[in-house]
Amino acid sequence: MATNDKKPTKTVPGKGTKPESFIDKLIAQGKKAEDLTEEEKRKILEEVDRDIEGMTAEDVIKAVERGEIEIEYVDPPNPIDNFTEENFKKFLFGKITWAQLEGMTMEQAYAIAEFGYTMYQQGRYKDARTLFEGLVIGNPYDPYFHAMLGAIYTKLDMHEEAAQEFSIAIELDPEDINSYVNRGELLLQHGEFEYAMEDLKAAIDLDPEGKNPASLRARALAAATAAAIKELIERKEAEGSAEGQARGPNKPAAQPPKK
Repeated sequence: MATNDKKPTKTVPGKGTKPESFIDKLIAQGKKAEDLTEEEKRKILEEVDRDIEGMTAEDVIKAVERGEIEIEYVDPPNPIDNFTEENFKKFLFGKITWAQLEGMTMEQAYAIAEFGYTMYQQGRYKDARTLFEGLVIGNPYDPYFHAMLGAIYTKLDMHEEAAQEFSIAIELDPEDINSYVNRGELLLQHGEFEYAMEDLKAAIDLDPEGKNPASLRARALAAATAAAIKELIERKEAEGSAEGQARGPNKPAAQPPKK
C-alpha cells in the first residue's frame, strides 16, 4: 500500500504554499484559547510575527482582494454629534470645555500637552507655544496649560503675556507654587520688588517644610532680594550722610539788617 509522505500544506497570502502552521495544528486538535499553555502562546506569537514580516503591502492588498483577509471598516465619530442641546448648555455654564464639546477628551488633551512639554524641554519653544495656545483655547479652565504657556512665553521674552498666564493659573489653582515663583521672578526682573516678594512669600507659605523645589527657589530669591534691598538702602543712607558732611554744618538763615 502506497503512503503519502508529503506534509500537509496551506496557502499564505501572496506567498504560495507552505507546511501546515503551528496554529493550524492546534485548531485541528480542537484547542481553545483558554486551553493554551504559555509555551503554545509564545509559539503562536512568533509564527504570526514571522508571517507579518514576510508580507509586503502589495501582498496584503491582494489578500484582501481575494477575501483571505477581512477588513472591518469603522466610520470615524462625527464631531457634530457632540453638539447636543444638553452639551451646549454644559459648555455655557462652564461644566465642559470647548474641546470636550468638540469631542476631545481630557486624556487626549493631556497626551497633546505631554508632547508639547517634550518640545519645551528640547528648546522648541515656538512649536510648544502653538500646541499650548490651542490647548488653553479648548480647555481654558486647566491651570497646568496656562502655567506651561506662561513658562513658554517667558522663554520667548514675552514677559507681559507670561505674567498674565501665570496669574490665570494662580486664579484657577491658588496652590500652584510654581506659578507664584515664576511670576515673582518676572516681577523681580522688572523692579516690582514689593509685588514680587508677595508672590515669593505665598509660595513659601504653601510649602513651609520646603519639600517642593519651587518653594526652595522662592526662599533663595526672597533672601537674595531682601539682601539686595538692604544693601541698596544702606548705600543710599551712606550717600546721604556723605553729602551732608560735604555741605558742612547748617548755618542760620540770613536776617535782614536792623534799622
